[in-house]
Amino acid sequence: MFSKALLTTVLITAVSAHQNFHQFWINGETPGYQTGIRMPPSNSPVEDVTSNDMACNVGGSKVPSGVETIAASEGDTIKVQWDSSGHPGPITHFLFGPVDDASQATGIGAGWFKIDEVDYVDGKWANEIMQADGMTHEFKLPTGLASGEYLLRSEMLALHGAQTVGGAQFYIGCAQLKITGTGTAGSCGPTISLPGAYKAEDANIYIPNVYNGFDATTYKAPGGDVATCGGSGSGATPSKPSTTAAVPAPANSTVAAPETPVSTPVESPVESPVAAETSAAAPIATPAPEVPEVPTNGTAPAPIPSLAPTTFATLVRPSPTAAPTAGADVAKLWYQCGGVGWTGPTACVSGAKCVKQNEWYHQCLN
Repeated sequence: MFSKALLTTVLITAVSAHQNFHQFWINGETPGYQTGIRMPPSNSPVEDVTSNDMACNVGGSKVPSGVETIAASEGDTIKVQWDSSGHPGPITHFLFGPVDDASQATGIGAGWFKIDEVDYVDGKWANEIMQADGMTHEFKLPTGLASGEYLLRSEMLALHGAQTVGGAQFYIGCAQLKITGTGTAGSCGPTISLPGAYKAEDANIYIPNVYNGFDATTYKAPGGDVATCGGSGSGATPSKPSTTAAVPAPANSTVAAPETPVSTPVESPVESPVAAETSAAAPIATPAPEVPEVPTNGTAPAPIPSLAPTTFATLVRPSPTAAPTAGADVAKLWYQCGGVGWTGPTACVSGAKCVKQNEWYHQCLN
């Protein structure tokens, strides 16, 4: 089942929930808006897990990339910022490298290793946690990395359409880093291939019962385990939600209707990196407003009390219990107003109308 606190986040942003990775900070300093990041031509997801676009999104494997490579050190704190999203699911980060020149690395093939993962924490999905913190998430680069250039891959997986094969949506962005480390190349593992590691019918990608009985507390994102580098105890530090608080959402919630993405495979040569590093992290500064900056040289909140037991928000069929109402038989804005098994109000407050999101969930929208 899904947690029941994601409804407000999910449906307020349902119409424009496609997203991109736009900016990052290293120990509180940013190279600038969209600087150091291979930006795709649109904010649409990748849905074909066999596509080369699984590496760095549409057009992200074209080389030379024309993107600036940003200096960092092992152990540094990285904060990423994405567009707002109400689509429930995890966020993960991977490195590909080291390579001699990140701008010439397609990222296609073997050599990726996971350095960060946040799934479903204390009744909230990663996107909910990020939503309450300006759509930012922070983690540390692992120690034991080898010095060299890397691709940093940020992935947000939207599961609202995961009840069908090919319905899960992968939002991907790759940044280019030049990392100073103390490790030996090839010492980080396990490693995976992209494409190749993800299968359309993997249990964490295709979830036929996502709206009916799915237990989000057991979910683990694709891509294998978080890697260790240079031996025991030198891997990435697990991410933790930040202490930013959010406002509880209505008790009954489900996911917004799946959107149809547009993605075009990009064929590029396969290459393998050599990887592994060590250093210290510094505090992260509050992200600046998302306003484009001129390029220059050069991330999760406290549990929020929910009104109902935790289960996968916006992805599970809501239980047939009445939602809070604005009055007798009237549902508030953003609340449920219909769907299979629904026994609560079917009329909305003045100024809102009941809109069908999917078979199980109708919602009051303005």
